[in-house]
Formats: sequence, structure tokens, C-alpha cells
Amino acid sequence: MSFRSDPEKHLALVEELVEVFKERGFRVLEADGVAGLPPARQLPNDGYGDQRQKAPDIYAFDETTQCTILGEAKTGRGDLETEHALTQYNVFLDQFDKHTGAPAILFVIVPATTIPEFNSLITHYIHPNYWGKIVVVSSKTEET
Repeated sequence: MSFRSDPEKHLALVEELVEVFKERGFRVLEADGVAGLPPARQLPNDGYGDQRQKAPDIYAFDETTQCTILGEAKTGRGDLETEHALTQYNVFLDQFDKHTGAPAILFVIVPATTIPEFNSLITHYIHPNYWGKIVVVSSKTEET
């Protein structure tokens, strides 16, 4: 099942992560499907997976650290470990702020029940140098 097969759950997670970003003081610039915000921009792919550009669910900026903040929502319904998702993680973790040169930070929101699965996936598929650039957010909503 792809992440788009449950669009309501996906959108709810994106909206929840937008709120998390705002609470942390990030300036949310773009977000997929969120009223009042344009869709997130496509980011360059420097040779991962299908070689195609990928757009995160949320594109934001942290004024305090002067770095790009990317947000991705995963429902845990077959969308954590797909080729598409693995390419997304690598593309997003390979981004740098074009003005400051600071590496982007990737926030991934998942249902609480899928955090162990997501953490296992990251340690198996993502290079350890990138682990510190990933922030896992536990959704406050229950898995249905």
C-alpha cells in the first residue's frame, strides 16, 4: 500500500507536523495539501534511487540555526520502506541551505506504533553520518 493510498491520514500527519514546526519557531514556507501554503518544492537528486527530484511534505526554515527544515509524513501503512521512501530520505538528507551551507534537518512524523520500525529502517538503510540530521516525531493521533 503506498502512502498516497491513505490520503486523509497522510494529510492529517502533514498538518500535525506543520503545527510542530510552528511550535518550534520554524518558518513554514511550503506544505503539501495544507490550506494557505503552496506545495513544497522539488529538491535535486544527486544520484539516489530512481534519480528523480523529490518534494518533501513540508519545506521550512529555522531562523535560529539558519538551516532548512524538511518535513515528511509517513502513515506506517506500507510507506516506510518503499523504494520511493528510501530515495526520499537520501535526497532530503543530502540537502544544504543554499545561503548558509548548513545541512538540512529532516523531521519525519509517524504514528507512535511505527517508531521502532522506522528507527530500525534508518539504521539499516541510511548512512550513520546522516542519523543526527533525522528527527522522528511521534504523532499524537492513534493509528486506525
